[in-house]
Amino acid sequence: MGNVYDQIDAIYRRAVARSRRINAPLTQVEQSLLAFIGSNPGCRATDIASAFSLNRSTVSRQVHALAELGLVMEDDDGDNQPRRGRALSVTDEGADRLRRSLAIHREAVRHRLDGWSESELTEFAAALERFNAAEDA
Repeated sequence: MGNVYDQIDAIYRRAVARSRRINAPLTQVEQSLLAFIGSNPGCRATDIASAFSLNRSTVSRQVHALAELGLVMEDDDGDNQPRRGRALSVTDEGADRLRRSLAIHREAVRHRLDGWSESELTEFAAALERFNAAEDA
């Protein structure tokens, strides 16, 4: 079991290092948040905190940073009063940067899988799906 964890950890560390090395348009955290918001338009920081099992204040700070970068918008209900729980959406700039970041990482995965047979790819994908479908303990 330890080897499985070590291999998953290596995948993550390589992705982070790749992002830094090639100056990818997003960090892994930014990419994860933008992907979630893009897939769940109108979600709130509390929804993200719940989905990722994170502290709400941590997510709020990260969402605020994305908003300052112009990557997400917080729905303004017109009262101009700061408040928690605003609906979020990805801006055009955020969507573009997410697409570019995902393309970089997907290309790296594609490159690593060059030479794998269709049956190897199918088995690997099925194993990953099974692993990700398992409930957390």
